[in-house]
Amino acid sequence: MTRKPQQRSIDTRARVLSAARDLSNTHGLELITADAVAREAGVAKGTVFAHFGDMDGLLSYILLDRLNALRSTASVEPAEIGQIADPVGPLIQRMMALIAVITDSPTILRLFMDNIGVTKPNCAEAFVETLDALDGELAAFLEIWQQSDTLEPPLRRDRSPAEMVDGLIAFMIHGAILLKSHQLTDRTVLEARLRRHVEAFLLTS
Repeated sequence: MTRKPQQRSIDTRARVLSAARDLSNTHGLELITADAVAREAGVAKGTVFAHFGDMDGLLSYILLDRLNALRSTASVEPAEIGQIADPVGPLIQRMMALIAVITDSPTILRLFMDNIGVTKPNCAEAFVETLDALDGELAAFLEIWQQSDTLEPPLRRDRSPAEMVDGLIAFMIHGAILLKSHQLTDRTVLEARLRRHVEAFLLTS
C-alpha cells in the first residue's frame, strides 16, 4: 500500500532529524553541515531546508532534545525532598546542568538566546513549553522547601517560588555568559560562586 504524501513528509522529516542527532553525537554540533545531514539521511540538501528552514531551525531541535533530557533527570519526589540534608545542593546541580547544556558550544548558546526571545523578537513555542516545565519543577521544589518546618536551612518566605525561580534563571544566564566570555574558565569556581549567590538570595538571614 502506498503511503500518503503527508506520511512520507513526516517520515522524511524524522529521518533528517535523526541524522542530525547522530552526527551531533558523533562529531559535535559545530561540525554539522546541511550536506552532511542530507548525506546521512539519504535526502537532497534542499529537503533539509524544506523541512527546517535553515540549519538554525534544525539545530534548535538538537538543543531542545538536550533541554528535554534535563526534565527526565531534574524532578525530585516530594517525599524525598524532606530527606535532603542540603536543599541548596540539588538547586545548584540543576543550574549547573542547564549551564552545561547551553554553553556546550557558541552555536548552542546563540540558539538558546534566539529561541527564548533574548536575541529574536519571538520565543519558540516548543522551547517555552520545555523551559516552563523545568521552571515548574524548580518552583515545586522551592514550594515544598518553603512550607517545610524541618528542612534546614529555612527558605525565605517573603517571595513566591515563581519569583525565586526568576532569580535563579538570572543567575544561570549570567553564569553561562561568564563562561562563554572567558571571564571564568573553571566550572568549579562558577559552581562555588553560584552557591554563594543562591544562598544569599534564597535563605533567611
